[in-house]
Amino acid sequence: MTDEMKRVASRRHLRYGLAFERTQRPLEALDQFRRAIAADPTMRDAHNALAFHYQQQGLLAKAADAFAAVAALADDYFARFNLGFVLVELERYDEAEREFQRCLELDPNDTAAQLELAYIYAARGEYAKAVTMLEGPRQRYYDDWAVFHLLGRCLFQLQRFDEAQQAWQHALALAPHAEDQFELLACLQSIERRREFHTCTGLKDDLYVHEGVICLGSAMDDGITIHPLHDYHLREHDIVRTIQRFVALARSSKWQLGGIVAPDLTSKPLAAALAQLLELPLLNLHHLPNITAPILLVIAVGHLADLFTIARERLPISSPGFCLAVNWMKYSPLWPEVVGVVVEGVCTVPWGDELRGLSSAEQMTVIQRIADRLIAQVQDLPAEENLPRQIRYYTRRHRRLAINSLLLTTKPRL
Repeated sequence: MTDEMKRVASRRHLRYGLAFERTQRPLEALDQFRRAIAADPTMRDAHNALAFHYQQQGLLAKAADAFAAVAALADDYFARFNLGFVLVELERYDEAEREFQRCLELDPNDTAAQLELAYIYAARGEYAKAVTMLEGPRQRYYDDWAVFHLLGRCLFQLQRFDEAQQAWQHALALAPHAEDQFELLACLQSIERRREFHTCTGLKDDLYVHEGVICLGSAMDDGITIHPLHDYHLREHDIVRTIQRFVALARSSKWQLGGIVAPDLTSKPLAAALAQLLELPLLNLHHLPNITAPILLVIAVGHLADLFTIARERLPISSPGFCLAVNWMKYSPLWPEVVGVVVEGVCTVPWGDELRGLSSAEQMTVIQRIADRLIAQVQDLPAEENLPRQIRYYTRRHRRLAINSLLLTTKPRL
């Protein structure tokens, strides 16, 4: 077959593939794109179509390989930009940076490539470089709220709070959707929280500043200086200390709750113990009464953020969440309003084996037995000397809490 015949065959398969895509037949389209490349490996349009097909199907690693083939055939701006864009999605930032730098070599004034480089620098924590790279995009995309959101985030990390506030206020004026506006309002609130500190030290400060989240810690810390844990199997002593701190803060803040609910079996002993200590009804997530007060959603170990999200959606009223050990942060940026500790890697609770392989009736008996055990330990555990200081952290010093908008509160006892 001559080269011309190969090109004709390749283009024919390419046309078929594009037609199959338009009619929502992805498997047939994929087969035709591959046939087009097999007929003529130098057919740039076929590689490009295959790359976009993989990208649309969420197969980003394959899309990157296909876009790399396009770039190898033609070192032009669009080939490099498309490859860089997919590499960013894969969080392969160093490779993506090289592609966008090549875009700027081909077009030195291109603000789209500058914007992508700014995202890369921000993702790597190189905030000063990101701010510099945003000089062009912020002028070119003066009506794009996302550009100014990114600018504000970088300025915030550089502790240039007045400039960050201006950037986020500008983004807020441009943001078209309520969820975007809510996110920006939360960013502006984080500036006010950050101004409450001279310096931030540890997880407790960081979660408060960035999210307005309460972090209680466990027996592994003093309740003030808290750090993430790694591959940690929670002991009952750890859990009891966290429960003691939670109950003390809830009582001092006079949180008004209508009940407590747990979405999974492992969390039920913790929920039962809290319900009894706070003298609140323990509710069934699948048979909730007609209630108007917020319900505390309790999770022992948060492996999946989706479980928390779905359970919260079942509640009849916007309500706060408490997660004893957040374990999903590698996969989701979601935070409950109150957390005990953050655990990276493996995390378990000590009663997992006790609940395994039981009938429904047996589960209820064992859940109550574990809850009684936790309650007895909480009542026997001497209060920490610095517990008043831990309480004042949230009731006097740092009161811009995410939980406040979800609870009916009276004036806290200081």
